[in-house]
Amino acid sequence: MQIRALHRRRLVLGGAAAMLLAGRTGAQARSNGPLVLVVPFAPGGVVDKTARAVHVGLGRRLGQTVVIENHDGAGGTIGTGIVARSKANGHTIGLVYDSYATEPLAYPNLPYRAGRDLTGVSYMVRAPMALVVPAASPWRTLQDYVRACRQWREVSYASVGVGSSNHLTAEWFHQAAGTHGLHVPFRGGAPALKDLLGGHVDSMFASLPLVLAQLQAGKLRALAVSSSARNPHLPTVPTLADTWPGLVTYSWVGMIAPAGTPAAQLDRLAAAVSQTLREAAVTQYLYDNGFEVVASGREAMNALVASEAARWAELARQRTLALS
Repeated sequence: MQIRALHRRRLVLGGAAAMLLAGRTGAQARSNGPLVLVVPFAPGGVVDKTARAVHVGLGRRLGQTVVIENHDGAGGTIGTGIVARSKANGHTIGLVYDSYATEPLAYPNLPYRAGRDLTGVSYMVRAPMALVVPAASPWRTLQDYVRACRQWREVSYASVGVGSSNHLTAEWFHQAAGTHGLHVPFRGGAPALKDLLGGHVDSMFASLPLVLAQLQAGKLRALAVSSSARNPHLPTVPTLADTWPGLVTYSWVGMIAPAGTPAAQLDRLAAAVSQTLREAAVTQYLYDNGFEVVASGREAMNALVASEAARWAELARQRTLALS
């Protein structure tokens, strides 16, 4: 009886140990499972290019496979909503464009909010806006463009959508210059660029990575950039701030995660992203495509979103813009 009881006890303890080991193995497998990186725009765009520049290095540093999922539509809000609804366990993150800060202006009934449902991970890259016109345009300088806006009042400018950063940058410019323009919104950068190249719209304040190739090919002409200093890709092009001090703005890409993701996981992600962005090959690729690497952490990303949201909301109020 004693031997049988002892054998039974060993079986119970062995089973418990096996269950504990299985639980640990399962937890380890989950922690090493794939990291889903949601891009809320179509493949080939500015945000998608940033994701594909870093996902291999990011996976290597984290010891995980990074899977990019493109969920485009509704100005990026569909994909961002997927991130907001995901479990806060560090397995789903997203990349967002500068329009992330202005979404509440264009979509006041969004079911998620930055700061409440989402948190920053990294302020990754930035780029100036460039005021561009078709190569065949009669306007060769910023002064030509301002005169035309004052005389005609119907000079058109394209944007990637109502309430987008390039829409608001154009309105900020017109506020500073005392001019007006005709806003022509499109459903994304590709169709806006197509009509600009075709001469169907007169101009566009575009993120430099969107138009750099066309500028280098001589298909577009840049009249000004929105950075604080001249851009090395366009050394002869003046800044808007040269004429209107303080008129400085950048488009940007950042990483977000569901709110409630443990701080240790956020910091681990932020460190891996920053290290990857600073790899020489990655930095060079991004530079060649018009980006400037920032590689700041989650506090910088959250501060950026808050300041951008406040700035553009105030401009919309001043210009009485109907954004929704």
